[in-house]
Amino acid sequence: MIINKIDFPLYKIMIAFSVLVGITYIYMSLKNEKIPKKNIFIFFIFFFIFAILTGKLYTFIAYGFKTSFLKSSLSAYGGLIGVVIASIIYEKIYPSKGIIIKHTILSLPLIYSFTKIGCFFNGCCFGLPYDGPLSVIYPHKLNKPLFPIQLLEIFIFFILFLICNTNKEKDNISYITLSTIAILKFLIEFLRYEHIGQTITPNQTFSILLLIIIIVTFIKNKSTTK
Repeated sequence: MIINKIDFPLYKIMIAFSVLVGITYIYMSLKNEKIPKKNIFIFFIFFFIFAILTGKLYTFIAYGFKTSFLKSSLSAYGGLIGVVIASIIYEKIYPSKGIIIKHTILSLPLIYSFTKIGCFFNGCCFGLPYDGPLSVIYPHKLNKPLFPIQLLEIFIFFILFLICNTNKEKDNISYITLSTIAILKFLIEFLRYEHIGQTITPNQTFSILLLIIIIVTFIKNKSTTK
């Protein structure tokens, strides 16, 4: 299939829509958990501030400080991590027994899957050269068939959301969800065009670091609760 350049800010609209979907999910979940509306809205302030800051910071650092921080584009992966940080900090200020952290993490695969719709039509984050079923061509980017990695991410992360949300009452579901995101991001990166000529990409490096942090945090929390 051929995806021509779209003279319409679809990517930015999909980013905004994915955030709207995510906060709607979080709001409904927290409302069902009897979290006061005031607390939810205060958390959303944290949510947006950290999502924007870390989304830009991730791009600024990962791609070698090639542009100024303010001009750096928003990274979906960086933004998601910022949201997790926001929920952890908020939990320290307004303890909720981990409820806000859990539902925030559970929302991440859903948010990410919608952002990838924007990536698919925008022609960013494209896959390896590939001339098979569902191959995609971006004449304004690389005028050759590419693997539709964005479609794969949309499918995988939406399925992950459904599975994790179905099992949201299980112990350690937050750790399971976040570690699965890190592992999937690491593996999917091998199919990205950016991986050509690189042993490991910035996204893979960050995924490894994130997984280590998750494991260390899990072990530490388990040891303190014994």
